[in-house]
Amino acid sequence: MLLCPLSINAFIVLIDINRNQCVWISLLIPPEAIPRGKIYEIYLTVQRKDDVRLPLAGCQTLLSPVVSCGPPGVVLTRPVIISMEHCSDSCTDHWAIRLKKQTYEGTWEDVLLLGEELVSEPFYCQLEAETCRVFTEQLGRFALVGESLSMAAAKRLKLLLFAPAYCSTLEYTIRVYCTDDTHDLIQEVMQMEAQLGGRLIDEPHVLLFKDSYHNLRLSVHDLPQAQWRSKLLTAYQEIPFYHIWSGTQRSLHCAFTLERMSVSTCELSCTLCVWQVEGEGQSFSLDFNISKDTRPLDADLLLVDNSSPALAGPSAFQIPYLIRQKICSSLDAPCPNGADWRLLAQRLKLDRHMSFFASKASPTSTILDLWEAQHFHSGNLNQLAAIMAEIGKQEAMIFLVSDGEC
Repeated sequence: MLLCPLSINAFIVLIDINRNQCVWISLLIPPEAIPRGKIYEIYLTVQRKDDVRLPLAGCQTLLSPVVSCGPPGVVLTRPVIISMEHCSDSCTDHWAIRLKKQTYEGTWEDVLLLGEELVSEPFYCQLEAETCRVFTEQLGRFALVGESLSMAAAKRLKLLLFAPAYCSTLEYTIRVYCTDDTHDLIQEVMQMEAQLGGRLIDEPHVLLFKDSYHNLRLSVHDLPQAQWRSKLLTAYQEIPFYHIWSGTQRSLHCAFTLERMSVSTCELSCTLCVWQVEGEGQSFSLDFNISKDTRPLDADLLLVDNSSPALAGPSAFQIPYLIRQKICSSLDAPCPNGADWRLLAQRLKLDRHMSFFASKASPTSTILDLWEAQHFHSGNLNQLAAIMAEIGKQEAMIFLVSDGEC
């Protein structure tokens, strides 16, 4: 859990996966979102799925981690932005996606249906390819739940292949995990395998799993018969459809036990096949030495940092505060030729949210909040300045103000 005292300006990051500036859970508290003079201790954490009972009905599936931020009841003067991963495919036409929030009584309620947001409500969502940005005026516990509208709806899974880091017997077991493609679940599997003495034997693979009611089938083929044989008595193994689709089952996997003819045999090559419907699956070639730890567990994915970085104050933001104020004063007022915040939203490909931005006291400020959340660690102020120049505002030159003025 992240716990950090925050005042007026803050950007909070729970975990920086791989330490390569790839943030998968974050909370942005914009300038002036917390009343002046107030100091709160804010936390942001990902709940383990077995700790949270989130009721799902019919063909509903959990698409995101369950994220908690608080404390509840914090007074906010403008929305904060929670960024969290999701594992739905990119075609939203196949989905009815809802944001759920847990009430004080512990029950879960729908607070938003994506695509039918009301600007008068305290919640709003921007769904991107792998991330959901949630504008909220209330802190609490949130999750993204999808309901398939057709059998073409699919969610992204990650297949993780593990085997013993050291094997002195004739038997050799390959464990294949099937998990939602979100870092919290992948990290959980990595940590469990580290305790078991396992190692990755191949790069993680992405698989689209459709709402077709078909189980996931897995099989191993093309073993060198003179050196290896499979001890599996059936042609394939299955992971039940509903175990995968619900998104609430942890560490789903199956194991393939192979036997080598001699302990001197160290090279293993085979093909793993994975499919839901015959003829529409994927196959992965494996070729490695079982006596060499050629692909050790990714230490960064095993990282659990209970004191994850929290950035606070003006330095937390890509756009210096005075520059931000100048952009807002330049673009908030409607312009007859459209060279205002509306054009900024279009240039940033955020024009789907025009009515939401228009409902805010400063539409430009809300747009810049979203830009900050999207570009944490990687914000390109020159690109933003170029967009200002395209809009035709001389104020594009404000990006050249001195550091002292910022």
